[in-house]
Amino acid sequence: MEEQVTDQEEKIKEGASVITREFSRDAPPILHLLVVGFHHKKGCQVEYSYPPLCPSSASESHECPEIWKNLPSLAMPDGSHNFVEDTVYFHLPSMSHPGKTVYGVSSYRQIEAKMLSKKTADITRSTVQKAVCVLSNLPLYGHIQVKMGLITEAYFREGDFTQFMLLHDAYNNLNMCLNPDLLNSTQAIIGLPLREMLERFGHKVVQLFKLILLQKRVLFFHSPVRPLSTSILAMLALFPGVVETGLDNCTALASQPDSIVVETVEVPKQFIPSPDESDKLDVATKPAGSPTVDATDDSKVSRESSFEDLQAPTAQEIENEKSGRISPSLVAGLPNEACGLPLQLFGNGYLCHPYLSLSYLDLLSEPNIHGYIVGATNVLFKQKKTLFDAIIELESGRIDVSDPDLRRQLELTKEDMRFADHIVRLVIQDRTNNTFLDGVGWEGGDEWLRAEFKTYLLFMLRTSLLDGCKYVDEFNPAFIQAWKTTSNYAKWLERPHPAVLELHPGHMFSGQLSMSDVKLKITQITQTMQNTEKGRKISNAAASTSRAVAQTSKAVGKLFHSLRSLFTQCLKSELVHCKRRRSFIASERSPFQLVEHIPATAGRSSRGSR
Repeated sequence: MEEQVTDQEEKIKEGASVITREFSRDAPPILHLLVVGFHHKKGCQVEYSYPPLCPSSASESHECPEIWKNLPSLAMPDGSHNFVEDTVYFHLPSMSHPGKTVYGVSSYRQIEAKMLSKKTADITRSTVQKAVCVLSNLPLYGHIQVKMGLITEAYFREGDFTQFMLLHDAYNNLNMCLNPDLLNSTQAIIGLPLREMLERFGHKVVQLFKLILLQKRVLFFHSPVRPLSTSILAMLALFPGVVETGLDNCTALASQPDSIVVETVEVPKQFIPSPDESDKLDVATKPAGSPTVDATDDSKVSRESSFEDLQAPTAQEIENEKSGRISPSLVAGLPNEACGLPLQLFGNGYLCHPYLSLSYLDLLSEPNIHGYIVGATNVLFKQKKTLFDAIIELESGRIDVSDPDLRRQLELTKEDMRFADHIVRLVIQDRTNNTFLDGVGWEGGDEWLRAEFKTYLLFMLRTSLLDGCKYVDEFNPAFIQAWKTTSNYAKWLERPHPAVLELHPGHMFSGQLSMSDVKLKITQITQTMQNTEKGRKISNAAASTSRAVAQTSKAVGKLFHSLRSLFTQCLKSELVHCKRRRSFIASERSPFQLVEHIPATAGRSSRGSR
């Protein structure tokens, strides 16, 4: 069994590497480096490209291939005149490899025209808006963006936009330092704000994770573009291998429009445990806290011992071992190929565009497009609510879902809430307590966060193979049922995933209901209510009531303070009056005391007269 699994893994790895070499060997990592400018009459247009976009045209030609006709509007986003600089990540369909994706990185700048040393005839305004753009075969967004920022800065510092030798040198240098091997390292996700996104959405990041698995029509809305596009890619980076290799077909349209029939995927019999095995999977036999890897499987020991990248166990891992919870670093160390990963979330009519300009709005309603994740800055996208199943606003962290069935599918279970609270607490605590060493450690860092979500996904995949099992309730049965109807789940079932079968079904954070779960549920209900019109009315009414109560309390407090002051003054006045009266009474003397004090001479004189 161990040898068979190893042979399958080797074949899968070998096939994946062949595909990568086949796609990239006949083209350099950087396809084109171009300059896009804003013309006061013609709008956005390509001013220079190296090599030329069209082989029969010159580098100075404004012509774009038909399949890339919207390239200028992507490089210079809507509303770019409101910002001095911005960065755009976008996707284009490949011209040389149909169905494949070309990855664009655009660095936009706006400067005053008086800063230029040489003005051309097309510069008629007080400001100049241009973007230096790269089209690449590799999804190394952040890696390319860092280099493009330096190139753009140097290009604008020249003050002469006709100096194209700088662009030629930059093109050659980029092709020399970029290669497909970088996708196997952390360079693939460099510059993606994973933890910032978690702080922005909080517990709702798990809802977004599940929403992407359902392959719905999702819109991310924000301005400027850089936090918009990076947040979308950061969300996708939580899925193992999706950013590295899972976006190769994210611009491919469906070959047969309206030919997809939604039906429940049947799990093959070899993936369904026998009745005896199902009886063994009981809460009493499962440690409180989480499911564990099957200790009776001999392949488990050899598989865990083959992970060369694992380090010494941390304090958290030791605590997990004592509590019975399997360490996420162990599960996350399972090879993606042996788990059937990455999931094929995109392709055949399911699109991903970190940014779309207004010219793409009508394109989303075409019949050969079934679902998408797109980012936009133009408010007209939000007004076309019929085109989207969910609208996510980055500014407020709000998730607007109009379909009640989808809202029910995205509801988090108590186990999901525990998982969300676990990662949010550790990430925020790491950033609060270690400002200087932010992100340096393992826990709370980007790689730790990806490991946690990979573990969550693998246990959810294992549990989904069971039908009618109580462990399905830990992930929301409505969500599992909807997920099984998607194309990414059907394709995952077709691929070998022996490592997933070694895991026990169930949630990482399963356990008895506690008071903390009630608090988390109240938090979830509060956040959900804020996303509905009725909920916002209730929240506004509660806020108004709170303000009224606060004002009334303040007024009553002032009145009480005044009464207390008046009472104190009256009491002091009465005390003073009593003291004075007491001293007056003490100073008066009785008649007997006066007789006793009659002088003796007076008595003698009266006797003598008699």
